[in-house]
Amino acid sequence: MSYKSERESNSTQWKKIRQRILNRDGRVCYWCGLEADTIDHIVPVAKGGTDHDENLVAACRRCNYSKKDRMPVDFLASHSTAMSFRGLVSPRNESRSHD
Repeated sequence: MSYKSERESNSTQWKKIRQRILNRDGRVCYWCGLEADTIDHIVPVAKGGTDHDENLVAACRRCNYSKKDRMPVDFLASHSTAMSFRGLVSPRNESRSHD
């Protein structure tokens, strides 16, 4: 079964939502921190996500198209740039034990 957002991608309503989300997020990709030119569903529509603002974020085309209908944790685990931007990858710890 194929799920689809309730709004067509080029509808006037969707264009307004897109501009609102891009402006809200400062045109910065939620996933990798680069310049965003699209918006993405955090929880994909195919997985029960909605078109509500709380589930929409600014995204660059690369992240948006590579995320597809994956859940955030699955996408971040396979996308090193996004992982480091979202703070999920720590730099190597060179410190010694505090015995």
